[in-house]
Amino acid sequence: MSENINLVQRRRAQLQSAVGGLGKLVIAALNQSVTCLSQHDLELAERIIEGDAQINQQRRVLEQECLVTLAAYKPAGADLRAIGACMELVSELERIGDYAADVARILRRAGETRFPSESVEAIVEVAADAIAMLGEALDAFTCGSDEQGARASIAREDQVDRNEQAVMQRVLAMMRADPDFAATGTYLLWIVHNYERVADRATNVAERAVYVACGETLELG
Repeated sequence: MSENINLVQRRRAQLQSAVGGLGKLVIAALNQSVTCLSQHDLELAERIIEGDAQINQQRRVLEQECLVTLAAYKPAGADLRAIGACMELVSELERIGDYAADVARILRRAGETRFPSESVEAIVEVAADAIAMLGEALDAFTCGSDEQGARASIAREDQVDRNEQAVMQRVLAMMRADPDFAATGTYLLWIVHNYERVADRATNVAERAVYVACGETLELG
């Protein structure tokens, strides 16, 4: 019996580490999308879009591994919570990866049309906070489910929301002042919302880390 428990714990650690690995791929894609936006790099946009397939494939592999582990080892308690959370988080991470690809697709759609530098800089700030939130939440989950770290990881969420609103107000004012700016403004609104959603889903990751650590399902956001 104790041997089986050790196997379950080992498998749980492997899965949590694999979730962390997927998270690193997603964070790399997000950081690439920020570079893509900052530099209006259309070639990088294409590479981000192509790279999304790797994230999607890794999600499917990890989901299958979680299912096999649940069936083979029948974990209980914290191990069951952790492996179930791994299944949920690979789905969350795949969707967050989609946000990076969506930003790249918006850049591709905009083509050679350059975005106003002030708006881009403000969006990059939103993105940086959201990506930092995600990284901290993932660390809390993968490093033994650190409840305090998970709770601390969402400290930036209100700032992300405020900064997103500031960008939206600025862009909408520009759209009202210049009807020709409507398409470009719409692209900017879509982009900043994608990064705000990263922060929302980072909060979900933090909630799962807390759940694994103490068994409580909390609304942290």
